[in-house]
Amino acid sequence: MGASPACTGAGWPPRRRDAGRRAPGGTRPRPARREARRARAPDRAHAGGPRSVAPHGHSPYDPYDTYDPYDPYDTNDTNDHDDHDDERHRMKRLRGTLPSDARHAWHPEPLGPAHRDGWDTRDDDRVWDVVVIGSGASGSVAADRLVRQGLDVLMIEEGFRLSPDLGNPELDDMCRTALARDGQGGWTDEGWPWTTSNLGGGTVFYGGASWRYRPFDFDPSELVDAGGLDVRWPYGLAELAPYYDVLERRLGVCGGEEGEGSRGPAHPPTAAAEVLYEAGTALGYEPFPTPLAINRHAHGGRSACERNSLCVSHQCSTGAKGDAVAVFLAPLASHPNFTLRTGVRALRLNQDRPDAVGSVTCLDRLGRTTHRVRARSFVVACNAIQSAALLLRSRGGRAPDGVGNHSGLVGRGLTMKLSEYVSGVVDAPSAATLADWRAHAGPFSTIAFLDHYLDADCPTGVGGMIYESKNDMPSRIRDDVLELRIETILADHPNLDNRVRLSSHADEDGVPAVVIDYTPDPRDLRRLAYMTDVCERLLRKAGATGIAHEESGFAQGSCHLHGTCRAGDDPATSVVDGWGRVHSAPNVYVVDGGFMPYPGGLNPTLTIQAHALRSAKAVAGDLVSRHTAHV
Repeated sequence: MGASPACTGAGWPPRRRDAGRRAPGGTRPRPARREARRARAPDRAHAGGPRSVAPHGHSPYDPYDTYDPYDPYDTNDTNDHDDHDDERHRMKRLRGTLPSDARHAWHPEPLGPAHRDGWDTRDDDRVWDVVVIGSGASGSVAADRLVRQGLDVLMIEEGFRLSPDLGNPELDDMCRTALARDGQGGWTDEGWPWTTSNLGGGTVFYGGASWRYRPFDFDPSELVDAGGLDVRWPYGLAELAPYYDVLERRLGVCGGEEGEGSRGPAHPPTAAAEVLYEAGTALGYEPFPTPLAINRHAHGGRSACERNSLCVSHQCSTGAKGDAVAVFLAPLASHPNFTLRTGVRALRLNQDRPDAVGSVTCLDRLGRTTHRVRARSFVVACNAIQSAALLLRSRGGRAPDGVGNHSGLVGRGLTMKLSEYVSGVVDAPSAATLADWRAHAGPFSTIAFLDHYLDADCPTGVGGMIYESKNDMPSRIRDDVLELRIETILADHPNLDNRVRLSSHADEDGVPAVVIDYTPDPRDLRRLAYMTDVCERLLRKAGATGIAHEESGFAQGSCHLHGTCRAGDDPATSVVDGWGRVHSAPNVYVVDGGFMPYPGGLNPTLTIQAHALRSAKAVAGDLVSRHTAHV
């Protein structure tokens, strides 16, 4: 397919340098994030909070925190002391670090005049137009649109603005985990219920991959049988295209497929991408540059990428990467009708009328006090796992099973995409000096393949994407050979039995811990095996040796989360409508990946952001309509 003039730049298409002799050997490193989490000390100490909020054990303010016979770690057998000791040991891993024990990790300065850590009691009686819950990819986009339309917006984020020197592994080590199936018939406390928890969410450490979904992803029903679940989106690609255009320009997305989108010139290919390009074209593939929300040239008041750090394990120090803080939140932080409170966690939404939520109960994680925050509309943008957990916690007389759970579907249909890494090595090109760390810095991916996205030879006919995914952890980078590391990503079949639930055990804030109850579909595992064979074939064509597979651990938690508040036109079979509006509480909108009835087979961030931008239009319109109706 090649690259369009708009997507090309110096170095694309890649031209391989002299690679010389193939290198023997290979490694099979564990995924860095999982490695960091396994190294977490099992017996972290926590500073106690005031009596109003329990830092350990059961929550004093949650009337629904009771014994759950379906909780794999919940037991009433008080005679089995050994089991209880082991259970208590494991339960400590579900509790993250309290803010009082992690001040070194937070930025010493506010983002701007609108920002402060903790709640301000002077705002107790205030009523906002909109409360946005979550500051990551979707929440930041929605807030930006709503503020610029003149609405009074409060954003609450349970995490904090990060110290610029804090790396991804260090942050992960402080975050709470979830219960998850271990794939062996048991359970593990290594479930991962988010990308990262901080101001800007996972975008602060994401690689910037910014894909437009393909037409198939909006209606895969011809090939995808989800056992009666409707996998069709309420709208198609044409409806989302204008929002993709806006965001690609705003984020500074570079690269991508020929003739697609509002994108700048691609980043130069890495030495590994040059080898992969040659191998791919020899197989008849049509590789193209990975679309990245990283400035190739200065754009939008942000500098060009200087390749002076690793993109996933480190924060971007120059602002070249289009993360939520750099692009949306930093400019908003000086806006007069925007208020940002970090270290404030949404505990539950309070539906006090049959058709509306009137407030959200929040915990000031610094002061350890709870507050009821009122607004006319609420935008839920926590991620597909955390948003479902919030709605499930939001039980009351008008919503006995949780806000939006009129159909019993909140939390159900969780999809996390299947993925696996395959790597091999060749001799380093003579022009590359891999001993210099700068040879490894910069974008994590510069070449991609969609030739097997739909593949009649793949089980079910639905294949996946392949792209370069270079090692981004300094301890794992090799300087003696050139590593060719690729990843395949596939959409998984939605299944109502895959779901988010609440545990009877509490996290460090006294809130019910999350249970990720997910089992991969055997059809999807066969598809994954097929696609990893394709990856091996590509690497062998490149002359790689020492080929190794590296599991991503997707079944215990993923950076790609979808489906727990599925969208549809029928309230009996969905949680939200096509705008993300909750059917049974229409002043509440879910704008993260939870709305997706089918997860698609590409990195979802740009699509989630486009949906959030579209939904924000509806939020503003509904507020105007309600105001007009009462005049």
